[in-house]
Amino acid sequence: AFASILLILFMIFGRVKSGHHQLQSKDVRRFVATNLAEAALNCIIAEMNANRAFNTHRYYSEKDGWTTPVKSRDSLLGDIKGMKLTGVKDGLYRGSTDSGEFKARFSLVYGARENSKTKTLKESEMYAVAEIVVKTFAGWGSKDVSCRKVSAFIERRFPANENLLYDGEILDLGGLGPFVNGRENQLRRGRLYGNHYITFNTGGGACQGSELYEVEKIETPGFIKALKDTRIEFANKTSMKLSKLNDSMKVSAFETHGGYLLDGAHGAHPVKLSRLPKERIKYTADRFKKTYGLTITSKTLPFGDYKNPYNKKDKFVDLNFNDYRTTKSSKRANSDSEAGEGAFDDEAESADDSAAIPSTGSDDPEIIRKLKGDKIIIYSEVPLRIWGCPDKNITIYSLEDIVIAGDFNQNPLTSQLYKTEDFIDYKTSITNGKDFGNQIGNKVGAMIMSEKRVLIDVSRPTLFAKNEIKPYFLYLLAKNLHPSSQKVEKETKMALCPPDPTKRGPLVGLGPQIGADGEREPYYGTIAWLYKNPTLNGGGTYNSNMEDIINFFTPGTGAVFGIQDAHVRNEIIEDLKTYLRSGGDLIVDEQDKLFEKAWAQATLEEEKMPSKNAGAMGLMQSLFDEAKKDHKDGIFMPEITINAGIVSSTRRASKWKIGNSSDKVEDEIGNVAPFDYLKKPGYIIQRIYGTYTRLAVNEPDYFISGAQTGKNILRRRVWDSTNLSNANFKPLECPAVHNLLTFKDEQISAKEYDNFGKKE
Repeated sequence: AFASILLILFMIFGRVKSGHHQLQSKDVRRFVATNLAEAALNCIIAEMNANRAFNTHRYYSEKDGWTTPVKSRDSLLGDIKGMKLTGVKDGLYRGSTDSGEFKARFSLVYGARENSKTKTLKESEMYAVAEIVVKTFAGWGSKDVSCRKVSAFIERRFPANENLLYDGEILDLGGLGPFVNGRENQLRRGRLYGNHYITFNTGGGACQGSELYEVEKIETPGFIKALKDTRIEFANKTSMKLSKLNDSMKVSAFETHGGYLLDGAHGAHPVKLSRLPKERIKYTADRFKKTYGLTITSKTLPFGDYKNPYNKKDKFVDLNFNDYRTTKSSKRANSDSEAGEGAFDDEAESADDSAAIPSTGSDDPEIIRKLKGDKIIIYSEVPLRIWGCPDKNITIYSLEDIVIAGDFNQNPLTSQLYKTEDFIDYKTSITNGKDFGNQIGNKVGAMIMSEKRVLIDVSRPTLFAKNEIKPYFLYLLAKNLHPSSQKVEKETKMALCPPDPTKRGPLVGLGPQIGADGEREPYYGTIAWLYKNPTLNGGGTYNSNMEDIINFFTPGTGAVFGIQDAHVRNEIIEDLKTYLRSGGDLIVDEQDKLFEKAWAQATLEEEKMPSKNAGAMGLMQSLFDEAKKDHKDGIFMPEITINAGIVSSTRRASKWKIGNSSDKVEDEIGNVAPFDYLKKPGYIIQRIYGTYTRLAVNEPDYFISGAQTGKNILRRRVWDSTNLSNANFKPLECPAVHNLLTFKDEQISAKEYDNFGKKE
């Protein structure tokens, strides 16, 4: 859009001749001056889009005026035919053409107040002021020049933080797919934006579409079409039903509901995010490589074995962030100041890392763990495959695809007990870690951006189902130890599978009472036998007591956690026997050691030689069946959880049919033959707590047919306000777009032009 506008403006310049000697008419000079001012304004907006910290002053306020001029800053726009830009010098942004020259100053407005009614906007960082003065050259000996001044008010928006769902093309809500039990999907909080249009529809078949709750705005410069009657509750708790009787097709019946529902015919304006700030991200990652920046090239880390089944030519670097660990704050958080944060000049935060204290306790990849800032930024030139729990606020940007291969940015100790069977909000609120130690929390701030696609891959359950499988694993382990009664089994399930994983207790194998034989009361037959026979490791009675445990760890059908390596499998069983024989119980620490050893081997085997009858895959079907019985215990539904803002940049290139149709394939991979470990009616909850953004500005490299994408996914999208409003946990880099709100054009004198920007 920027290039198109400049092209039109320079075509106009061409109409009045390019040489300044031709500008004889005052009207022509005024006309050219105004057009040059508009071109300069578009350059300013383009500079701010590339780097939101690009300005001529630290800030502007009504009281103090223009404060702290920038000494020097190069333009980011490169060569523009017909225009020369010299960047910022001593608080002025300058440029010229053959027909004239301009000076400008622009900066954020300081002191803007937050609106308590808007949770999705950050008004204090939302507005900028620009002033541009232009002088056209006189022609053929004429001493008369035309000078004009343009004053503009610019709106800054963060679409990837404000909108729950944002699509640079068509926002088709049917793509979320059907919900279980014939009920509607639910979207809560945040905004919805579609640049061309928005359609409220279904995923076909039994899909009932979506209902919206607490939504702050639904906006498109195009039109809104309801192919399915949709209930919408707005942030002010008023509600309406959108249907074909009152959507954009029925202009006379369409209502904006006080600005909550806007189409192009009723006041919507484009909030088109046309690019990611890759120059700014690269500069920050390179310059602050000793503190909080990391650039990944083809030589930084080795490539893994993973292949995207839709695009097998790409090689991926694996980033496993492991568990969620508390870290120690450096007491020197990365600057959130717009003047310093990632700025392309020497006024930015000092690159001296001597004052930073390294974080401690992190188990992130070593190359990231050694970084010392509390907010990390990664710029990658290669495809990335990521999973696990970052221990610091993180921004990940890649020129290539990013595959989210498992749970990302969720503390494994988080209770995934939902308020209702709609699977929208957890009973316990999700919080950010605070003070990096005083409160652990559930996650950190995270933004994931790709110039291509961000794909979600569920082909490896060991990478996303650990916190669901662990309590179920322990429960099955107890069942295979032969509980003496249903009461004992029920009590053990409560102890091993509490809704809050931090409240897990021991598996008690022997009771406190002494029986007639002088032995402690047996709660579990196998535990009692092992306790009484500490040295017997074979024979008929051994086999009969241990058979179910051995089968549980042996690959096969049913509810098994099979270990393919017989040697490691035997080691795990021997460890279990040792724990149980030592005291007749399996305490929490022993449970953890046993599970972690089995899980580590299952993860290795799933990566190298996956099998539906082994490891995590072998438990997924029975896990789903068990979890759906009771939504109040700590055996949770299979879920891939992603707490982050996600931004993909390519246009949609997948099987997709607009309308009430099931022919819609998202950028997803996994759970397909021959490794379709979970079959319908089973499903995986795919929960994104954050935002989901498709810029749709770059051409795709490949097509997603759906052949490698499972269909039994229950998609959940919940807006996270903290990625926008929490200064401590807002990601270091969030893409911004700038739109013109007001424009004032006036004539000024040559003296006023000359004095512009000078100290009074």
